[in-house]
Amino acid sequence: MQNFDAIAEKSLLPPSTITMERLEDIDVMILSQATSQCCRCCCFQPSINFTMTEGKSNVSNYDNVRLNELDEVGGWIAEEASLCGRTFSSCFPAGRKTRHTVHSGRIPPALTREEKTLGCGQCCKIQWGEKSDEFGGIDPQSHGKIMFTHEKEKTNGVSCGLGDKRCPCCFNLPYLETKDASEKLIGRTQFVCDSCLFVPKFDVFDGRGHHTYRIRPDTCIGGLCVQCRCGGGGGKCCRVPFIIRDPLTHEPLRASGPKKGAGGETKAQITSLWTGMKRCCQKKDSYAIHFPEGATKEMKATLIGSNILIDMAVFEHEEDN
Repeated sequence: MQNFDAIAEKSLLPPSTITMERLEDIDVMILSQATSQCCRCCCFQPSINFTMTEGKSNVSNYDNVRLNELDEVGGWIAEEASLCGRTFSSCFPAGRKTRHTVHSGRIPPALTREEKTLGCGQCCKIQWGEKSDEFGGIDPQSHGKIMFTHEKEKTNGVSCGLGDKRCPCCFNLPYLETKDASEKLIGRTQFVCDSCLFVPKFDVFDGRGHHTYRIRPDTCIGGLCVQCRCGGGGGKCCRVPFIIRDPLTHEPLRASGPKKGAGGETKAQITSLWTGMKRCCQKKDSYAIHFPEGATKEMKATLIGSNILIDMAVFEHEEDN
C-alpha cells in the first residue's frame, strides 16, 4: 500500500479492515466526518457520514495522505435522518430521530466523492431523503457488511433556542442505543442533566443496563465549568478531552495499550482533533477515541456511539468551539 511512510509521519497507523472481532485488539480509533457542514444549517443540513480508521491520536493536517488512502479506510458510518429532524437540529441539538449504520470494509465511492468535495457548492443544497444524496439512490447496505448500529427516537435536545440564546433541557434527553447486526442491544449512551449545566456529561451502559462509564471533561470552579486546556501534541493542540471515567468515583480510567497508552495518552478519552485548515473550513470534524483498559468489543462499539452523540450534542452546531 502506498504512502505508509507519509502516514507514519502524520502519526497514523496503516488502515485495515475493521470488524467486530478486531475491535477487541484496537486501542485507538479515529472517526472523521466525510460530510461537509460548511454553511449548512436548518433545512440545508445533510445526514452526517463518518469514516473509521485505526490509528494514533496526535493527528494534524493529514488531508492529502488521507485522500490517497480513502479506498482502504477500515470502516464507515452512514446516517439516516429525516429532513424535518435535521432542519430543527440547530434549535434542538441531538434531538432528531436518527440511525447510524456502521459498515466494515472499504469506503464506498459515494463517500469518496463526498470526502473530496470542497463543500462550497453544497451550501444551498437540500437533502430530501433520509440518506445522503451522494449515494445516488443506492442502498448503503449494499456497500459493506453491517457491524452494528447506533439509533435513537425523537427526543428533546440538550438545549433549545437559537444561536447563543439557549435554555437547557432536563427531561426526555438525547441518547443512542447500540445494537449488533442481529438488532440485539449491546449498549446505550445517555446525555446527563444535573446541577452543573455548563459541563456536558454522558453515562454509558452495557446491554444489560449496567452503568459502565461516565464521560465528561475535566472541570474547575468546583465542577461548575469545563477546564480549559492549553498545549497538546499535533491534532490535540488546545483541545478539551472528554475523559472516560469510573461510573461511581468519576476517576479517569487508564487508556488501553502499552505503557502510557496508545498515542502516549494515559487517560481513556474522546477528543476532537485539529486536522488542518482545509477540513476546518469545510467544517469536517475528526475525533480520537482512546478506549479504556479491559473494554470489550461490545463496549468499544458503544463508545463509538458515545462519540457520535458527543458530536451531535456538543460540536455539531457550535463551530467546534
